[in-house]
Amino acid sequence: MRRLAYIVAVIGLAIGSISPIYAQDYVQDYARMSERTITGTARYVGMSGAMSAIGGDPSAAHDNIAGLGLYRRSEAMLSMDITHAKPLTRVSLSQASFVLSLPVFNTDSKVKFHNLMISYRRLHAYNREYYISSGAAPSLGAMLANTDVEWDIPFCADPYNSGYDLRLRESGGIYEFDFAWAANIADQWYVGAALNLQSYTLSAEADYREIFSSKIGVNGTNYYNQNASSLLYNGFGASLSAGLIYRPTSWLRLGTGIQTPSVGHLTTSAAGTLTAQTDSVRISYAPDTRSRDTHFHQPLHSSSSVAFQIGAYGMIALQYDLHYQPQEALQHSLRAGVEVIPVLGLYLNAGYAYESPFKHINSVVPMDPTFTRQDTYFMYPNHTHYASFAIGYRGSHVMIQAAYQYSRNSRDLYAHEQMAPATINQDIHRVVVTLGWHN
Repeated sequence: MRRLAYIVAVIGLAIGSISPIYAQDYVQDYARMSERTITGTARYVGMSGAMSAIGGDPSAAHDNIAGLGLYRRSEAMLSMDITHAKPLTRVSLSQASFVLSLPVFNTDSKVKFHNLMISYRRLHAYNREYYISSGAAPSLGAMLANTDVEWDIPFCADPYNSGYDLRLRESGGIYEFDFAWAANIADQWYVGAALNLQSYTLSAEADYREIFSSKIGVNGTNYYNQNASSLLYNGFGASLSAGLIYRPTSWLRLGTGIQTPSVGHLTTSAAGTLTAQTDSVRISYAPDTRSRDTHFHQPLHSSSSVAFQIGAYGMIALQYDLHYQPQEALQHSLRAGVEVIPVLGLYLNAGYAYESPFKHINSVVPMDPTFTRQDTYFMYPNHTHYASFAIGYRGSHVMIQAAYQYSRNSRDLYAHEQMAPATINQDIHRVVVTLGWHN
């Protein structure tokens, strides 16, 4: 009974740290920096992340830190991936971890193992490039003429342009470092807690151009507005995690984990130049760079899962994840995974996952008159589908595993707040290779 009270206290401490939540000054920054991808070890990717009740994997411990309690041997693991999201390809380190497993030799104790872990995982990579164009649409100049933004810049303020195009490229990522502890209690209860440190960086460059073919300026050139902008985000945060896995029988596992919102800091630096062709070519005189510092937090993340063990032949798992953002709608994730062991040492995995949009109802992001950024564009993630499979070998000391993941995500990209969104569907292919050693 005291053990159960201890478990509840750990989870209660984690939930209690949710408050206070700092207000987010800019909704689009929040949506951008809260994105997640199913990445990590090849086994985790191969099961589409449906491992909250299975454990025994450093990436699964990010969803439910109690999974660390299932280790019975110390382990070091390293994962690399190759990601292709047309037209960009990227090779990167996606996961690294070290687990120290400490058995308890006191035969009177119900605690069988104390395990410690230091790990790194890339939570999300901004490796994308978008291009959209359209015919007649509301003009950027007309939008600027009706805002309270005080820019010392010229523009053509006609209500409609004859056509526009927007090119956007982003790079950077969200990274997490965990310092964790977990315990195995009587091979039935597994509990854990962790301190999580996040680092996030994002660089974005955009070029927007609209042309007024009905108006001719100097040298017979069409009137136009051209807005070139750049953004740089740098930030950090810290959060707590707690988790529990209950194994009432040899074939059933129930798991739940929670990660509190991170409390942190975000620095945003912006620069841009607006060029307009009216009766002459005019260039804005806005300051080269504008910066501000704000409080920032990642969303609350919770995970609930059930896993069925089929003797020594494998497992089937189902999982539900929830992300909660005060400024956004809830984001839901449904995951399913299967692991088959046809012969001793050989592991086959397959999985599917669905993630709902960040926002169920699209809304505009108006320009901020107190911070004159020239990035008039913004976007909202819609749903994402994942399908994956993996194959691996686990020997007495060495393991190697490879996974392939296909994901398709949809986004609504707005050139500015008065523009209708352009829906972009992107196919992403990822290959993950994991090498490990255990003893």
